[in-house]
Amino acid sequence: MTDITSLPPWMFTLDGTFMGFVETDFAKVKTIRLEVDGEILTIKLRKEVRALLRSRLQPGDYLRCIGRSDFDGDTIKLKANQVFSLLPPLPKTCALPTRPVQQSTPQPAPSLKIRMCRKSGCQKRGGKHLAEALGQALRDRNLHTQVEIQYTGCQKHCSEAPTFTVDPGHHRYSRVQPSRLPAILDRHFAPTKPNPL
Repeated sequence: MTDITSLPPWMFTLDGTFMGFVETDFAKVKTIRLEVDGEILTIKLRKEVRALLRSRLQPGDYLRCIGRSDFDGDTIKLKANQVFSLLPPLPKTCALPTRPVQQSTPQPAPSLKIRMCRKSGCQKRGGKHLAEALGQALRDRNLHTQVEIQYTGCQKHCSEAPTFTVDPGHHRYSRVQPSRLPAILDRHFAPTKPNPL
């Protein structure tokens, strides 16, 4: 039987969404949080990679991390030697259309985002109801095509749930009640006029 602690480090390649740095002091960041298939992983960055990424990474960026994993007692530690920015994966489609689709002007992806925690702590503290109210408030202001609601993993503010972050600008709101949504949306997004039919 092989002793697992004597095995050599193994290479890994992980694609996922950058959730933020583990360290709060920006000058000392060493580790990132990456959401891969609904699980948040912590990955330490090689020293040469840290300086390049500190100012470039934004939460929500889709990344590929390549590196080595080590087994330390009962913990697997991940260290990235290379990090690349990727385009997010395209949604999987079940079937091809059976009739021709009319050409239309492609709609640009929304650059305005509201990142909302979807973990159980936030959901139990009103996050589910808040998400529904937020979607309706965006539709009421005709902003639903310009502002994307992006559901995330834990944002590490469970005691202040429900929380969400408005980007660009990374404006965080905590303990949000649906009654506060109109004022928050008016602060960040100008309402648009309905399209004529």
